[in-house]
Amino acid sequence: MKITIKVLKGKDCTLEVSPKTTILEVKEQIDAALQIPITNQKLLLLGRPLNNEQTIESYPSIKDGTKLNLIVMKPGLRDCIHRAFRKYYNEAQSERLTNEFMTDFEAKLKEQSLDDLERFADSTL
Repeated sequence: MKITIKVLKGKDCTLEVSPKTTILEVKEQIDAALQIPITNQKLLLLGRPLNNEQTIESYPSIKDGTKLNLIVMKPGLRDCIHRAFRKYYNEAQSERLTNEFMTDFEAKLKEQSLDDLERFADSTL
């Protein structure tokens, strides 16, 4: 069956899916077709987000010709770091390095006092 992905403030695309296709697989197709990373995608059906682990058939209102809305979320710090690592490393290495970076970053951030954070904010603004 064919479904249409309507990108808010963007272009549409039509995908070929089966009832057994998972929402994550749909997002992978969107990534391939529109170059929108999976982590930045939020698929909606009638205003409700779709679960990555669910299949198309688990949503009875998705039929041939159904339009799903795609919201493209701005990338966060993790996405930016991961994208930078992917320029120089393969996907598995990039994921591992990103996880290590974020763990270290969060630990260092927790060590800072509110005064430290305020001084940092004042110096950067």
